[in-house]
Amino acid sequence: MSDIAPISRASVASLQAQMPVQRSAQQAETGTARPSDSVEFSEAAQYLAKIAELPEVRQDVVDRVKGEIAAGNYDTEDKIDAMLDALAEDL
Repeated sequence: MSDIAPISRASVASLQAQMPVQRSAQQAETGTARPSDSVEFSEAAQYLAKIAELPEVRQDVVDRVKGEIAAGNYDTEDKIDAMLDALAEDL
């Protein structure tokens, strides 16, 4: 068995009370604390964070398109022409 006593919160508190607070040379001279650290996120990182919050499926768009397909209004000549133009540009 070990003769080492467990460390309790009371013993830690008493040790902290006995330890002197060390200050940096700058703090001792000026009496002020150092400025705290800060983080800045780039515009791209902020944009990616917003994208991550979006739902994977936009149910409102899915429901609208399903309704248009059911009503026979989705495949219009304008949409087909635009799709063919886009396909021709890709080739």
